[in-house]
Amino acid sequence: MGTRWMLPARKRRYTVRAVRNRVWSTAVIAAIMLVITGTIAACSDSSHDAGPSARLLHVGAGDDQAVRIMAEIYAGALRDVGAPVAAELRRGDDATQLGEMDRARVDLFPAFSGELLTSLAPHITVTGSDEVYEELNRSLPQGVSVGDSTPVSATPQVFVATSLAQSSNVTDLAECGRLPEGLPVAVVGRAQPADMAAFAAQGCRFGPVESVGSPGELIERVGSGQALGVLTALDAAVAVDPTAPHVQALRVPAPTSTATTSDSVAPRALGDSGAGDEIPAGANGPRAQNLVPVFRTAALTRSEVKQINRVAGEITTADLAELARRADAGAEPHDLAVGWLGEHGL
Repeated sequence: MGTRWMLPARKRRYTVRAVRNRVWSTAVIAAIMLVITGTIAACSDSSHDAGPSARLLHVGAGDDQAVRIMAEIYAGALRDVGAPVAAELRRGDDATQLGEMDRARVDLFPAFSGELLTSLAPHITVTGSDEVYEELNRSLPQGVSVGDSTPVSATPQVFVATSLAQSSNVTDLAECGRLPEGLPVAVVGRAQPADMAAFAAQGCRFGPVESVGSPGELIERVGSGQALGVLTALDAAVAVDPTAPHVQALRVPAPTSTATTSDSVAPRALGDSGAGDEIPAGANGPRAQNLVPVFRTAALTRSEVKQINRVAGEITTADLAELARRADAGAEPHDLAVGWLGEHGL
């Protein structure tokens, strides 16, 4: 029977101690890893649960005074339902805003439907409000949506002195051919070929184009009865002055199926109360330009989308025009928006 080899007693004690130390170290490392894993998971869960409170929404706007005020209105409406909205607007035109949306740096901006559709799909030829809205929905980039259309209109219209409209028996754009042929037509800046072509298709027989510096100058020129004018409904409403000569827009009735009360009334002189509310749908003239909220689909919750859509049921062309006039006089767009929201329970 062979002799079993054994470590000396002293070495056996050291070996057992080393094994125990390794087991203890392994257990400690495992415990530490469990703690670290749990902490990471907890942080991840906490971040996920934070949801909307962990984000900051950014609203964009162009340089137009009325559009800046509208952006502040949307921002204030979102804050009212608890959404975190950055204090500063991010400035830029529609193309810039869409580019910033693609980089998730802008979450919402107001735009005019026809203008945005033209930039996205210039081959589309629809002009009516509903059709423009539907095509815009289809033409927006993936991940971008449009909220409810407001009645705020920047659709170009033909303006004429009330006295000239009465003497020519002209009320609607379709009767534009009854006006004296060859009258100069005043525009702010440059005439838009598509708009002028749409008016010509309705029988307007414009003379030479005159460029003026402001809507106020245009209203004054048209009021003389010696010229016609092409101006957006919103710009005309902003420029109105009760002491200015009375002018009116040639109405563009909407189709019967989509007509609203405001589309069916007779046009009023701009100096009258409520001017700017009888804005046409653009079905038989230039492309409709209704103000809409454009937003990143993933950025807003359902309740926030519902809130910005509530604005469409409250704001009017006359409202926004009045706010823009106050801003031109020195009031802050943010303060004007807050006041308007408070008056309308938003």
